[in-house]
Amino acid sequence: MVRPAEALQARGAAVVSLSMRGWRGSGGCDDYGRSHPADLRAALGDVRARVPASSVVLLGFSMGGLMALLAARQGVGVPLDGVVAVSAPTDLRRVYETTGYRGLRRYYDAVLTPEQWVSCSPARFTRGWRVPTLNVVGLRDTICPPWEGQSFAAAVRGGLVEVPDMGHEPGPDHWPVIVEAALARFAPALAQR
Repeated sequence: MVRPAEALQARGAAVVSLSMRGWRGSGGCDDYGRSHPADLRAALGDVRARVPASSVVLLGFSMGGLMALLAARQGVGVPLDGVVAVSAPTDLRRVYETTGYRGLRRYYDAVLTPEQWVSCSPARFTRGWRVPTLNVVGLRDTICPPWEGQSFAAAVRGGLVEVPDMGHEPGPDHWPVIVEAALARFAPALAQR
């Protein structure tokens, strides 16, 4: 997330990058969404106490995009001006059944509880969605197929950016496209501090 953070900061946005529970640079155990929205709520509260910001836009890649969507649904203690979800799974059962990466299936089998298949699938909660959303999909993504973001964007009437030559992980040439799309969608919010 260094590339998008640097690009957004260069454009005047205040940026905070978090390592989620159980991932590099962070303690605890990854529970794939059960604790992350609360962790994000606590981190945002701490940041807002130190850095006055009038608006917040969450940007997350892959599982981070899923967590941003879950946090938007559950609330993070501050008003959200938007969410940018890049290559994010939105229906865990559908991703499990369609992914081309068996490692993801093994990961879901090991981590997800029975109730998480629904409670951590933002696609199940699109009715009444209120946070402006931009979904970014790579049309060559075989880990989290593009219809995840496409169908979620359609369901919430959100923005959609399809990157033809991108697989799951955005490369150095893809992040500028994503950042420009985020700025175009949320420029007033990102310009406010």
